[in-house]
Amino acid sequence: MVAQLRDMHGRLRDGRSLTNGQVRLLLDGIGGFLKALDGGDQASLDRSIGLKSWGGVSAARQDALNRRDDMLRQLYREIEGWRDLPPSAAARMMSLDAKRYEARRWPREGEDFDPPPIEPARTWWKILTAGATIPGAKRLQQILQVEIQDGV
Repeated sequence: MVAQLRDMHGRLRDGRSLTNGQVRLLLDGIGGFLKALDGGDQASLDRSIGLKSWGGVSAARQDALNRRDDMLRQLYREIEGWRDLPPSAAARMMSLDAKRYEARRWPREGEDFDPPPIEPARTWWKILTAGATIPGAKRLQQILQVEIQDGV
């Protein structure tokens, strides 16, 4: 949802039209808010649009995870030794590299320094600096398989 809002914001800022799906999202969200308000219920625009819900992953957390996953997929595409491997093998290699980085370099480089100049350390630094975790091999494999399925 946050990704949709970012896209809508950019479109409106640049004077471009929203997609039909985005228009429907706004109409449904505003309609739900007005219906709750008119019905005497507790009206919440962020809940009506889907930014807030009971339980589950918050929109902010989901946005952070999506950004992290995008960085991991990009890293998979960029690193020569990984991009030619199937997701399962690449995920194991990426996980080992990330664990080494976290144990050896991250304590020295940390948030107070500039990002490392080369990959994959740069991506590990960005993920950790954002307060996210680097997933283990099994989750990494799932993330990388989305790359192949979507053809991104």
